[in-house]
Amino acid sequence: MMGVFAIRAKSEEKLNKLADFIKQYARINNGGSPSLGNIMKYMDMTKSTAYRYIIELKNRGVISYTGKRTLESSQQRKMHCMFRRIPIVGMIICGTPDEQEEYISGYLAVPEEWVDGECFLLRAYGDSMVDIGIDEDDLILIRKSKTANNGDVVVALTESGNTLKRIFWDGDRPRLHAENRTYDAKTVDIYPRELMIQGIAIKVIKDIK
Repeated sequence: MMGVFAIRAKSEEKLNKLADFIKQYARINNGGSPSLGNIMKYMDMTKSTAYRYIIELKNRGVISYTGKRTLESSQQRKMHCMFRRIPIVGMIICGTPDEQEEYISGYLAVPEEWVDGECFLLRAYGDSMVDIGIDEDDLILIRKSKTANNGDVVVALTESGNTLKRIFWDGDRPRLHAENRTYDAKTVDIYPRELMIQGIAIKVIKDIK
């Protein structure tokens, strides 16, 4: 009972000051958390007093605290939930279909609102899709799918390998269309004998040049 009374007697102003310090520290230090020593120095508190304030913020749901160095504000947790780590898988040919070696070369955090279902990222090279803004080295966010609508930009596995193209059906016959107005009639369209759709392109991530 005595401990509860002591916590309730603490200054709301100091609690708010400490909460703001933890959030500000995380922003400046790329998500890092202040140590108990950092807090003691900033708040001009003894170790036991600083600890009681930390526990009070934890009990109020303002921060997450495991008893170690890590403190995380509820605001940070919301920010973390807004992003998802997506694997960067292999490379897709934007041009003549070719064999693709699939491997995870890294991960990229992308906004949650971009993600639709199970997704992965592919890095493009070639120039066959430049007219819709896909250039060499761009990362393309792909939603895994075995089907596609007429006009979707798809990752397609053909008898010649993987490629990224816009898909159309001429009757029951699939046609993979390159989006590059400089291509001639012989190269702008591919009519594969075998076709497996692996995903649908939903967004391009690129550097500003």
